[in-house]
Amino acid sequence: MVEAIISGALLGLLMASVFVSGGALIITQYITPDSSVIKFFNSRRRPTFVVLLLIGIIYMLWSVVGIIHGAAFVLIDKINSLNGLGSPNLIFTLLTLILPGFVILIIAYTKKPALLKTLPIILIFVGIFGWMMPYTLN
Repeated sequence: MVEAIISGALLGLLMASVFVSGGALIITQYITPDSSVIKFFNSRRRPTFVVLLLIGIIYMLWSVVGIIHGAAFVLIDKINSLNGLGSPNLIFTLLTLILPGFVILIIAYTKKPALLKTLPIILIFVGIFGWMMPYTLN
């Protein structure tokens, strides 16, 4: 279980780095000097501190998500460890595919142009938590 928590936290940090860098590439296309986001950060005394605080929170949240996935993998692996979909644990991979599937549907329904920009991040999430975690922990 300790290995799963450590592995989950490390994979969560990997996902956080993808999320922060990919998110920055997506967000910078929409930010103009007159946007409310720029005005919000400029109204603060230390905009750099606010940005770094947000990035730190993102890294902590993704490591918690990774820890939860690691613990869930251990519990599901004890119950059922069938192989399938190129993964050592079919049930865990299927459960991991549910959330990105809903996210893709929501983004496709609301903002179709944003789907192509967010799809690589979503697919990396599936790869890290759906396949890399089971192979790391087996």
